[in-house]
Amino acid sequence: MKTILKVALGIVLGLTVLVVGCVAVIGAGVDEAEKERQEEGISLGEFRDTQQGASERQVRDRLGKPESAQQFENQIPELQDQPSRSSCIYYPERGKPLFEGRSFQFCFDEGRLTSKNAY
Repeated sequence: MKTILKVALGIVLGLTVLVVGCVAVIGAGVDEAEKERQEEGISLGEFRDTQQGASERQVRDRLGKPESAQQFENQIPELQDQPSRSSCIYYPERGKPLFEGRSFQFCFDEGRLTSKNAY
């Protein structure tokens, strides 16, 4: 009976150490992501000051490396009169905690800024 109790206690202690370790690792990762998020990104003023018609290179040079980007290519025959190359780049709002703040989107047609949005 004592052996079963010792084994059960060992299992409970082992699981407790495992759970606490996982929580610590996840917490450290979230803290690092939050710190990085607050240091990177752009301000609302930088978003507002970026003018339509600017080239994608000008925007990237001014604002730095975006958090993410998407590229689109028009291959629909009925839309051949529309721009054939489009792309969007995204920046988080600087100084805001993780999962808070806005995401800023800049979209380009043929390499020129044609729209920008804040979400």
